[in-house]
Formats: sequence, C-alpha cells, structure tokens
Amino acid sequence: MNLRQNRGQAILEYLLMVIMLAVTVAVVIRNTNSTIYQFWTGLARQVASPCPDCVSPAAPPLR
Repeated sequence: MNLRQNRGQAILEYLLMVIMLAVTVAVVIRNTNSTIYQFWTGLARQVASPCPDCVSPAAPPLR
C-alpha cells in the first residue's frame, strides 16, 4: 500500500509543478505582451513603409 501512496504523491507533485509552470508562463507573457507588440509593430512599420522619408502612422493600441 505504501508504494501506491508514493505514486499518488508523485502524480500530485507533478501536476502541481505543471500548474505552477503554466501560471508563471502566463504571467510572463501577459507582462511582456505590450513590449513585444510595440517592437514588432514598429519593425513592421519600418519594413513596410511606402518610402524612406514617409512618416508611418502610430501603432493601434493593444487591447
């Protein structure tokens, strides 16, 4: 019976670790999403500008 209890504890610890990792990744993505959006939008505006001297419009707000 002891082996079964250890196995259950291992599964529970694994699930808690996966949940903790998922929450951490979600928080990191949520906090850096705006910065990444601004970087890629600015880069896309530079690459897709109609002419070198044209001023491209500001990026739309991230919702």
